[in-house]
Amino acid sequence: MTETELGCYLKERKALVEQALNACLPPAHTEPRLVHEAMRYATLSGGKRLRPIFTLAIGELGQAPADAFLDTACAIELAHTASLILDDLPCMDNAALRRGVPCTHVQFDKATALLTTVSLLALAFELTAKNAAAWAPSSAAAVGLLARAVGTSGLVYGQHLDLCLTGQNPPIEALERVHHLKAGALFLAAIRIPALLLGLADADMQRLEQFGKNVGLAFQITDDLLDEEKTAEDAGKSTFATHLGREGAQAEVKQLIAQAIAALEPLGAPAEPLRCLAAFVGARKS
Repeated sequence: MTETELGCYLKERKALVEQALNACLPPAHTEPRLVHEAMRYATLSGGKRLRPIFTLAIGELGQAPADAFLDTACAIELAHTASLILDDLPCMDNAALRRGVPCTHVQFDKATALLTTVSLLALAFELTAKNAAAWAPSSAAAVGLLARAVGTSGLVYGQHLDLCLTGQNPPIEALERVHHLKAGALFLAAIRIPALLLGLADADMQRLEQFGKNVGLAFQITDDLLDEEKTAEDAGKSTFATHLGREGAQAEVKQLIAQAIAALEPLGAPAEPLRCLAAFVGARKS
């Protein structure tokens, strides 16, 4: 896949996800209006949509139609959006801006932000169950995967650890654990759920999980590098960039992406979109 082809691929898949997100979110004019408006504001105010695009790419790996896992893709993005709302709250990172616009709790209020988070997660589980029902008997396991990715064994645990480390100078191993749980949990869910529903062999599942762990961590490190230029988000936090230096962090990203791509080698040509997506994560500038 050439750079131009990858650009077209990303654009097409992002448009597919954007359209699906717009359709699955409740209309802003229905009650509770403020919460529904906030759900749409938080979800549709930008974003690269990389996690759902990875979900769609796993579907392609199993030769499923492009929209076969669109509900799961949206569920992953909704859970991600919910995590960003939590991250930005005054009791967490106390951020004012997200993606260049006021954070949800600033645009609305803290109570609405919390209700929006719960609502987005509830919709995420609803969409996952709906998608999984078409791929029985794996339905319950698929919903469980999302629950573990979001809950106290995944995203919530990662956010808790992140708060505990604020103002400290933790070892690099502690940061890696935070980011495997916090950023990596949803990357893994984006890959595990469609792979499970496709009924892929255990060996292929293990390869994809290794791929997802490496890409998720690489994504977080590139975020650290990009955040060096920002002051509104995550200011003053200990990151891979502050631990390893810019060149060291870039070298770590390069190694992680190489390992991720190597894990896909036995999967052959159908995994080409995943390889290109991994390379894109390693080279991203925004």
